Amino acid sequence: MVIGPAPMLARSFGRAVSLSAPLVSEEPDVQRKTATLPELLDSIDPDAFVTMIDSGEGYPALAIIEQEGFATVIEAMTIGRLGSRAPATRRPTTTDAALLGELLDATFRGLGAEDPCSAIRCGRPVQDHRLLPVLMDEVSYDIVTLNTTLVSGGVTRGMVIMLALPRAASGDEDDPVAVEEAKKDWTDAMEDAVMASPANLRAELGRVTLPLSEVMKLGVGSTLTLPLSNLEEVKLVALDGATHAIGRLGQTRGMRAIRLTGWPNGTPQHTMIDAMPPTASGGFGGQLGHDTAEPDFGGGFGAPMVDLPESEEPDFPAGMAGMAPMSLDLPTDD
Repeated sequence: MVIGPAPMLARSFGRAVSLSAPLVSEEPDVQRKTATLPELLDSIDPDAFVTMIDSGEGYPALAIIEQEGFATVIEAMTIGRLGSRAPATRRPTTTDAALLGELLDATFRGLGAEDPCSAIRCGRPVQDHRLLPVLMDEVSYDIVTLNTTLVSGGVTRGMVIMLALPRAASGDEDDPVAVEEAKKDWTDAMEDAVMASPANLRAELGRVTLPLSEVMKLGVGSTLTLPLSNLEEVKLVALDGATHAIGRLGQTRGMRAIRLTGWPNGTPQHTMIDAMPPTASGGFGGQLGHDTAEPDFGGGFGAPMVDLPESEEPDFPAGMAGMAPMSLDLPTDD
């Protein structure tokens, strides 16, 4: 008695290949083992035909046909016979994938209604095997390998077909409900870890472009003049250089601050929530950041905090058009 998925694989494939091409499958031998995902990936020939198969329960699975086998089947299907010389090694094409997919689907249907594997079907072929670690789940797999000899007239060639079925999908272990719960827990843990990671922003008042010759001359006491047009807004820039928000200079409770006034290109990216409830006049009721650490605005925004009376509201100028161009003086040795 055969124990494991697809017990009738050899007989079903023999019938399917005889109906699809002038080929006869002789001396079939089916081997079974259990493998981890790394072991499965190491056993796949780089030139093999690989296609995803739907196991019927949402678990990704694979069907693999070795180079010699798929080339033999395609040659018999297209030419109607096998040549005396084996075809040259090549990667499977889209036409190959369509023809081989029909052969595999016919094999699965012939397994019998009592076999759960009779419901699986071929999905999209995997052209680049480097994508397999991303497409497959990190679970144990039942590996069913069929070694057979294909005969056409006086020509014989070997063929190897391998099915990689997740054990949870074959019903041997792991309750699907428990697997889904584990996936959800992992997803929640990953989201918590990502959202807890630090995000650094820098406030840019403006940028200037200078020739390299002038940059090389910069030193203590040099002056950089910022255009007046840059003084109307401050950009909050991430480490990758992308602008995430636009604001205006001001102060709150004696500390330099930035009030957000808009988003890049005028499109809001998410809803901003005040860290503390706004006062009746619409200002911020407290300092930015946590109570245990002083906000860090970078550059020249490191002024110490000075507590002001709570009745004083943050001072954000309505406009800066009347300001003179700003100069940035580099610090001296004093």
